[in-house]
Amino acid sequence: MNPMDMRPDGIQKMMLTAKMLLNMHVLQLNIMDLRTFLQAELEENSLLEEENPVSEATDEDERRLDEEISGLVDDRVDNEELVLGEGDERPSISEEKKSYFESLITEKESLYDHLHWQLEVLAKDEEQKRIGEFLIGNLDDDGYLKVDLKEIPGILNAPIEKVRNTLNLIRTFDPAGVAGRNLKESLLIQLISSGKGDTHLYKIVYWHLEDLEKGNFERIAQALAIPIKEVESAKKRIAYLNPRPGANFGKEVAVRIVPDVIIYKNNGSYGVEINERDLPRLYLSSAYNIALKDKKVAPATREYIRKKLFHARWVIDAVRQRKNTINRVCGYLVDIQKDFLNEGDSTAKPLTLKEAADALSVSEATVSRAISNKYLQAPERLFSLKSFFVKGIKQDSGMVSTMSIKLKIKELVESEDKARPLKDLEIQSVLKDQGISISRRTVAKYRDSLKLLPSNIREHKTDN
Repeated sequence: MNPMDMRPDGIQKMMLTAKMLLNMHVLQLNIMDLRTFLQAELEENSLLEEENPVSEATDEDERRLDEEISGLVDDRVDNEELVLGEGDERPSISEEKKSYFESLITEKESLYDHLHWQLEVLAKDEEQKRIGEFLIGNLDDDGYLKVDLKEIPGILNAPIEKVRNTLNLIRTFDPAGVAGRNLKESLLIQLISSGKGDTHLYKIVYWHLEDLEKGNFERIAQALAIPIKEVESAKKRIAYLNPRPGANFGKEVAVRIVPDVIIYKNNGSYGVEINERDLPRLYLSSAYNIALKDKKVAPATREYIRKKLFHARWVIDAVRQRKNTINRVCGYLVDIQKDFLNEGDSTAKPLTLKEAADALSVSEATVSRAISNKYLQAPERLFSLKSFFVKGIKQDSGMVSTMSIKLKIKELVESEDKARPLKDLEIQSVLKDQGISISRRTVAKYRDSLKLLPSNIREHKTDN
């Protein structure tokens, strides 16, 4: 039986088109993960080269190539980019300033929080959110699902099909490979998300993972009718996959952050640059010309080369689309949040993913993937792209960001009479006088999120 017809529960339904999945996967990667991904692609696919090859390809060769891949590769790419206006120049950057390329920050977002944020954006309805929260809550620290799917319908009073659909959705989230029930499923999910669900690489993991671990390369090669060299190459590619996709979350450690986006100020306005430092520049190898011209090449070999060529072109296009999409999204964010960048947190405007998606004529999922786990380096500060999206509360004067309200509460507490700390009700009253109407419970919620103690405890601390 074809292994493509025998997938773990739910995985087969994740099989969108390989190119679409690859585009989604590449867009979601931050620059460090993209660098690793591209290096792995270079090792695996001989039709990808890192430097522009010296090619003697003719116009006729290019025409034949296009005919070979017509109908299978969609070359249309949105080439709209944010560029400097005529006469603008990028300011010179000293070596000291270049330290922004690799900044150390403390990262401690939990896996649950990271996945829940994506669920909030991508869930179709409240029932899917409810099921998704349950599934995410039953992942272990490595990102593996630790609950029997058959038990969930009875626990949540939900149809099994809805549970499976929600699990499939979570399996498309960052980090790739999350919500598998074991190592094999996690690796298969990672391969599917990178557009490799119909490759020998997938078949090796699905059917021959144990043989691969034992080094039984010849047995695998015979079973799949492929050269041993391809099995050896597959082992190297599988080594790039993450066996513990959730392990890096929730640990308060200093991690090196390389920004995906750099902005710089010129004549009072911001320019946007996508960081491509140290990324390999990929080109199609001219080797395919030999195979296309040589009539002696066996049909099976030509088909093998053709598949490699499809994927090579898809990778190059996916990287280009990623750059364009992140460029557009960040250009919009910088334009909307200029005051936030210039004056600080208190001036951040309320902004939702839906508003950004509508303005850019893309889906919320696209915006979510474009900002996922990515950072922007401004002249004086490093920002998470998520920080540009600020919740707001509707007031008579319009929408007011929750961030600005929290800062006001913090200022009130810091400037209060230490002998008589302000109670939440008094803070509520002061805010109301300033045109901000929120409940006492909301004041307490925001105060807790700022790690500010209740007034009675603050008073006792002063007594001591």
